[in-house]
Amino acid sequence: MSGWDEGAVYYSDQAQFPRGGAGGGDPEAAATRHSVLRKFKEFIRGFETGKNVYPYRESLVQNPKHLLVNMEDLHNFDADLPAKLRSSPADYLPLFETAAAEVLVNLKSKVAGETGEMEDPLTGEVQILLTSKEDSVSMRSLGAQYISRLVKIAGITIAASRVKAKATYVTLLCKNCKNIRVVPCRPGLGGAIVPRSCDHIPQPGEEPCPIDPWIVVPDRSKYVDQQTLKLQENPEDVPTGELPRNLLLSVDRDLVQTIVPGTRLTIMGIYSIYQAANSSNSHKGAVAVRQPYIRVVGIEEAN
Repeated sequence: MSGWDEGAVYYSDQAQFPRGGAGGGDPEAAATRHSVLRKFKEFIRGFETGKNVYPYRESLVQNPKHLLVNMEDLHNFDADLPAKLRSSPADYLPLFETAAAEVLVNLKSKVAGETGEMEDPLTGEVQILLTSKEDSVSMRSLGAQYISRLVKIAGITIAASRVKAKATYVTLLCKNCKNIRVVPCRPGLGGAIVPRSCDHIPQPGEEPCPIDPWIVVPDRSKYVDQQTLKLQENPEDVPTGELPRNLLLSVDRDLVQTIVPGTRLTIMGIYSIYQAANSSNSHKGAVAVRQPYIRVVGIEEAN
């Protein structure tokens, strides 16, 4: 696979995302977003562990569904990238997956050009799985300061749900004008934000669309497999006289149905919050109260 990096573009990162997101319509933030995307692509294509040994692009060609990335390798390539992933994983992890998908298309097209055989087109996204040698944090120490950040914890799986279909994009149909809108769903246990009104402009003599006119078209929506796990503290980590605590995990795509109850795990994930459907009556008015869970982006089974 040597020689595939010829004609690479070199760049320098001179901007930062504003705190709280990717910047939206800010041109400076958009330029930085594009710069980070190119850095991720260059890391997958060009990270070298030996002479003409490129582990990540070789792994991507062999298994196009997911790519296991070591955070230490990413730090050795560019120390700024792991810091971005740890502080704002919800913003930068989709960029990493986009970069992996684009690199895979490029590598497959070059293989097809060299062999004269047509490769199958890319039918899905590449899932980025993260691993690290850093020490895990205690489940009891996870608080509000860790929300939306990348964390690493260890424990024992005590329960696993059945596999469900999680929508990534929901197709909506207006009951009045038959207008169609595609709405993205938030990852993990988050849902979609359905608009209250239709943006169709009525013509003269046409009845305007009412409030809440949308119905979901399941057959035209996109889905991925999703499963929930319950992780309990390791017995040696429980203080004397205390009961072990547990935490809800959400896994999707290639991580589904890979773990059975009773397995010791070390997981990396995004500490997130969600609105529990079975909230008690005393919390119905507390709209700001949410339950914590971890959206898993990497799993290691303990020996």
